[in-house]
Amino acid sequence: MISLGVDIGGTGAKCVAFRDDGEQLALSYIEYPNPPGKVNLEPEVLASSVLHVIRECVEALPDRSEVAAITVSSFGESFVPVDREGKALSDIIMYFADSSSGEFDNLVAKVGAEKFMKIARTMPDASYSLAKMLYTVRTAPRPVWKFLLIAGYICYRLCGVAATDVSLACRTLLYDVEQGCWSRELLDAAELSVDQMPEVYETGSDLGPLLPRVAEKLGLSASVRVVIGAHDQIVNALACGVREPGDAMDGTGTTECIEPLFSAIPEEARFTQENYACVPYLDGRGYVTYAYNLSGGMVVRWYRDQLALHLRDQAKREGVSVYDILNRVCPEEPGELIVLPYLQGMGGTPDIAPDVRGVFWGVSMHTGLAEIYRAILEGLTFEMAYNLEHLERYGTAPRRLYACGGGARSRVWLQIKADIWNREILPVETEETGALGSAILGFAAVQGVKDRCEMAKKFVRVGAPIRPNPAHVEIYREKFERYKHLRALVLEEMTRR
Repeated sequence: MISLGVDIGGTGAKCVAFRDDGEQLALSYIEYPNPPGKVNLEPEVLASSVLHVIRECVEALPDRSEVAAITVSSFGESFVPVDREGKALSDIIMYFADSSSGEFDNLVAKVGAEKFMKIARTMPDASYSLAKMLYTVRTAPRPVWKFLLIAGYICYRLCGVAATDVSLACRTLLYDVEQGCWSRELLDAAELSVDQMPEVYETGSDLGPLLPRVAEKLGLSASVRVVIGAHDQIVNALACGVREPGDAMDGTGTTECIEPLFSAIPEEARFTQENYACVPYLDGRGYVTYAYNLSGGMVVRWYRDQLALHLRDQAKREGVSVYDILNRVCPEEPGELIVLPYLQGMGGTPDIAPDVRGVFWGVSMHTGLAEIYRAILEGLTFEMAYNLEHLERYGTAPRRLYACGGGARSRVWLQIKADIWNREILPVETEETGALGSAILGFAAVQGVKDRCEMAKKFVRVGAPIRPNPAHVEIYREKFERYKHLRALVLEEMTRR
């Protein structure tokens, strides 16, 4: 049996085929052909890109008749508004677009931020779907029949069912987390109808078979089941082995996100005020939150492209990446340099200050490019240590951390994380965790398995643990205090402007 996991990102779409023994059989990826400078994405470009990677993945299989399910997961906050004929009414306003408006601010003031946080278990912010929905209703050429969240829109194109899952519904700012349904109170305040929202299904639900014309286009049987996946962070966690309270995923890519699993919603209002969401996890095992830094791997990429250009030819000659060389020359010991990694502003949790900029503190005549590289990795890790310190206050800090994403391929960075966080890090060997998590949901849906977290155990591949170096732990404990002092000074300076 084969399950196709579709992972829809902000810059491209991916489809990966897995056999039910966990073997990866085929992979296809495409970047959206958006013209330079265009932020929004045309729905037809998204749909055609996803259909392309599914078809290409299927064509690479030895026996496509073994495909039993296609599961679609995606980023959150964005949607496709459609009319009653299912035709898109506007471009997709991407999750990273500036959606702030007086209209949204007035709604939050009318309802009250506390009410939003009590119902949606999320701090009201214009980055969520609601702000984009208010704009869309006002500007759409025809009335909106449904706001189809991204994974749900693709499922609608595949099988004709207007659906979403719980985790993506939580990214709209309109879902009542404790009641497990759309909030009529918030919808009424926003002058939206519950009928305009897709039906909310349990994550990993079987929505039905492929539409015959779509099946023919993809080269698949019309009996292949379409399964609604989840927010990309949820399927990443599933494929990492997160299944018990105290487990967490540390995903490092363009951004970095630590996603801990805990048993109950924290009672302290400050948890939500510090921008920590609360999202139901799979199989009734509790809730997760997203502790994240928007800069993350982007700062490492900035270093590569701006300060390590001289290494490109060497990397090409050796047949390795520039990152491989950087990790090789990185100093083995902690240095004095401290980096506040806010090259894109302070964005994420627990603070949002877009106008803050990065700081390199402690540069001397002895500071070289290798020392700057290590200090950047340390600074990014200190920022997540700051998050872990805050999560500790609410009883939601993880005891076990599974590392995935591009950053997990750097043992240098993993060791820095283990030393600064004083925690064992378990590197996940599967690179395509988002697609694998989706594929696991597909297997479970077809086979009628209820405990997906237990089922995932046979698919998870974890490498040798990275343990803290006691000598470095003490050095970093002192350095972290200096980092927090500098961080507070920078925030204080911003409030004076």
